[in-house]
Amino acid sequence: MKIAYIMKPDTCYNGSGDGTRKQAEIWYKELQRRGHQVDMVSPWGNYDWKKYDVVHFFGFGLWNYDMIKWGSGMNPNVVFSPVIDSNTPLWKYRLFSHIGCEKLRLFSQNYAVRCYKEKVRRFLCRTQYEAAYIQQYGISPDKIGLVPLSYRADHYDVAVEKEPFCLFVGTMTQERKNVSRLIAAAKKYKFRLVLAGSPGNTASELKLKSLIDGAPNIELKGFVSDAELYSLYNRAKVFALPSLNEGVGLVALEAAVHGCNIVITRLGGPKEYYTEGTVWLVDPYNVDDIGVSINLALRVDHLQPKLRNEIKQRYSVENCVDLLIEQYNSFVQLP
Repeated sequence: MKIAYIMKPDTCYNGSGDGTRKQAEIWYKELQRRGHQVDMVSPWGNYDWKKYDVVHFFGFGLWNYDMIKWGSGMNPNVVFSPVIDSNTPLWKYRLFSHIGCEKLRLFSQNYAVRCYKEKVRRFLCRTQYEAAYIQQYGISPDKIGLVPLSYRADHYDVAVEKEPFCLFVGTMTQERKNVSRLIAAAKKYKFRLVLAGSPGNTASELKLKSLIDGAPNIELKGFVSDAELYSLYNRAKVFALPSLNEGVGLVALEAAVHGCNIVITRLGGPKEYYTEGTVWLVDPYNVDDIGVSINLALRVDHLQPKLRNEIKQRYSVENCVDLLIEQYNSFVQLP
């Protein structure tokens, strides 16, 4: 197959840490390995759109309206991965999708979906939780496919001895990542916490350091290389992602494959990736729930390597891309 990938514009700001970009890159590499041609579309390039078997859009936003409505006229084989990470009640999505006027170009991104939904042959979701949001736009379930995310690679070492600390990886400036409550939990319950990821600009980093307030059990590493990240995954006993909203939590999947016990938000889609009793699901608004769960996870040994093996079996890149290709093949032969 010949496939075009079109990424949401704000990825250029977020860089390599953008979760949607990582999702596309994982699929891109595996599809290329299997002999498919995948073009990462750039606004500086020139493309013969009629020659693509699939034109795949990534990321929800107003930019979809013109790109999909205009682009589907040149190639009708449009696939859309919206990537909706939200805890907004479903009824609000349904209501807002009816408010607007297309002729006057008065619409929100939710109303816009109703305007171009017939131009999309397949909506791809990472969880059933996300699929429920897509259905609020009046999209039939038979146009929605489920393709879970996979962890990136097998850069783990089961021989590394785990150390008694909790690891967080993510963009610490995003309020939804809930780093402030994670820090509060570490200070109250005295567990060792290592924070890795972008601390943002100077003002944001100073705010983080103010929250930490010199606590000797909290280490702010900031951005780390992949090599250092894999080392942290290998050594950490626990990985915590108590987000206020989260689509999947790819970093938690990767940590699980590296043998970490997982403490993760009970809100949103991440819990669909784990069988009951294999991780700690926490109320992200409750500092005590976060702290108590992490301390318990630091003392438990019986969940690994069962969890690692389960994730490897269900969410390997090979298995997930098999499902992706099934979705492409379901319509690619259509006229």
